[in-house]
This record gives sequence, C-alpha cells and structure tokens, in this order.
Amino acid sequence: MDDVDRKILRELQQDSRKSFTKIAQKIGVSTATVSERVKRLTKSGIICGYTTILNTSEMGMVTLIAKIKTSQGYGAEDVGNEIAAMRESCCVHHVTGEFDLIVIAKCTGYNRCSDVIEAIKRTKGVESVDAELVLKTLKEELKVEM
Repeated sequence: MDDVDRKILRELQQDSRKSFTKIAQKIGVSTATVSERVKRLTKSGIICGYTTILNTSEMGMVTLIAKIKTSQGYGAEDVGNEIAAMRESCCVHHVTGEFDLIVIAKCTGYNRCSDVIEAIKRTKGVESVDAELVLKTLKEELKVEM
C-alpha cells in the first residue's frame, strides 16, 4: 500500500459515495487509477465493504459492552464466533488481559440488553460475563488515520 492508496482510502472514509472521478481530481490521479486501486484494495481485503453509519443513540438504541472470560478447554475465537452470530453484536474482539473477549452490541432498549447478556451467559464456553451499558457516547467512529 502506497501514498496514493492511502489518499484514496482517506477520501472513501470521508464519503464512500464519492465518485472515482471526484476522488481522482482531489488527489491528482486519473479516474482509471482510482478504479484499479479500489478493485485491488477490495480484492486484498483492505476494503471490506461500504455502509451507512447510523447514530444509534438518536435511534433509541443502547450500547452494551460485555467482557467475557471463556471456560478452560474452550477456544476464545470459537466462543467469539458464536457470539458474533447474534444480530445485536457489532464488534467482537479476542483480547489480552483479564478477559478473553470484548463484545460491543447495540440493543433496542434496556430489556433487550438484558436478553443479550443472558444469551451470552448461556453460550457454550462462557465462564463469566461483566457487562456495562453506555450512558452517553462521546465518540464513535470507524475511520482510521493513515
């Protein structure tokens, strides 16, 4: 990945609906160059898709953060993949430290958060769950600086 790729990725992170022509004009390369680079970045797995970013707090959704310890004999990644299949799961991270997994879920209300916590507890291989509900989100963004 070179500087042109980084410039293209920065532009797409700002607005993934921006045309390749506008990106090309902004960074000083041809439209064909942008098109070819985006195809290559997609094929290599760096670009995973395009989406709409929602303000879930404004939609009345509650963010749940669950820290999970897995039981002896169970792989954290296997347990994590099981939890990742839950429709509320947004992020599942296998981490170092006291816990094995950190899960971020978006729930439609506090009652649904309770249901999700209980579902996580019932997941085979989960030893314990330490769950917290977010009171206010100060920053939530998927963009990365390059």
